[in-house]
Amino acid sequence: MDVRAIIVVESATLEDLSFRHTKQGNGSPYALAHVLGKPLIFRVIDRLRQSDICKINVVTDVATEFWPTGTAVHGNWASVSKEQLWKSAQQIFDDHSREGAEYLILLRLGPYAEIDYRDLLQFHFHHEQQVTTVADERGESLDVCVMSAAHATDSVTLLEFAKSQCAGEVYPFLGYVNHLSSPNHLRQLAIEALMQRIQLEPEGEQVKPGVWLGRGAQVHKRARILSPAFIGAGSRVRAAAVITRCSALEHHTVVDCGTVVENVTTMPHTYLGAGLDVTHSVVGHSKLFNLKRGVEVEFSDPRLVGEASSRAPLRAMGSLLALASFFPAQLLRGLFAPSHRECPTSLPEAIAAAPAAALETPAPIKATAAPAVDAGEFPSHLAVARRYGNE
Repeated sequence: MDVRAIIVVESATLEDLSFRHTKQGNGSPYALAHVLGKPLIFRVIDRLRQSDICKINVVTDVATEFWPTGTAVHGNWASVSKEQLWKSAQQIFDDHSREGAEYLILLRLGPYAEIDYRDLLQFHFHHEQQVTTVADERGESLDVCVMSAAHATDSVTLLEFAKSQCAGEVYPFLGYVNHLSSPNHLRQLAIEALMQRIQLEPEGEQVKPGVWLGRGAQVHKRARILSPAFIGAGSRVRAAAVITRCSALEHHTVVDCGTVVENVTTMPHTYLGAGLDVTHSVVGHSKLFNLKRGVEVEFSDPRLVGEASSRAPLRAMGSLLALASFFPAQLLRGLFAPSHRECPTSLPEAIAAAPAAALETPAPIKATAAPAVDAGEFPSHLAVARRYGNE
């Protein structure tokens, strides 16, 4: 039995680059987002291959610069214009039909669903329909359908599917579904995977119960990682940082000294500056979306939230420059300035024989009033303590 698949990935329809609705902060859809170390579309392709569906085409109008690394080993990818998206999908469909494919699974990513494609195909065979669509327990379409290629060589079926009007038998899917229509859904997907409630598994080594590290991730010995948590490949968690409450740091994220990360998902190559409290958010591309307030903030100062370099030498140079900026000028002058010390001269005998002033009877101490503090001046003796979210 020859079964093939076509995956259609549409770019978001909004003009602005934001986290809202179905796309990341760089404008690409959540279908291409990394979740616990692997892009969602790669997870869908792996699931298809587990059902012996190995001939997979991906058609998208997303620019190639936003494609995840590794597309060459995850199907045949084609970049087309938005106007040609469904025409290109139809051409691929026709090519598969002429090559002798018997059935074709068409997916439009959007929702993430842990579908058993073998069971879906058995349902399609049993009902002997030309088209079988997939819906969740509430009857909402999951943008997945099975078509009998030998009986659907025209463009009508694909165009109906594109308009979400594809008729046919409905396969009721009762498993896990995440519609991925907002940053909250993206965050919820990471939480449920870290809590091991779904089949999606973190890509990394579980170094202790509930804590996964990707390849090359480095955590300072004075940093704290509280399970469950995920630290992606090539990421850096520096001294005194705290990662807690199902936080997921995707690959090459840098969390600087003393920063607390609580219930947060970071996009790849995100930099979080020193001494921050970042909570209940999705962060990336110099933007932060707060999940509780539904507010998105863009940062112009890269020392707070910015982009981390993907190149190790540049990251190392950045760390050295950041460290050097903390050295006071006085220390540098003390290290490198020439010495001006002079040899002490001998003291007169009378002075040398006199008792030290510190040994004499101390004078009575007079109480003095503390100097008044100007209302506009921050008192130098005032201490500020921050209570961490995990304590």
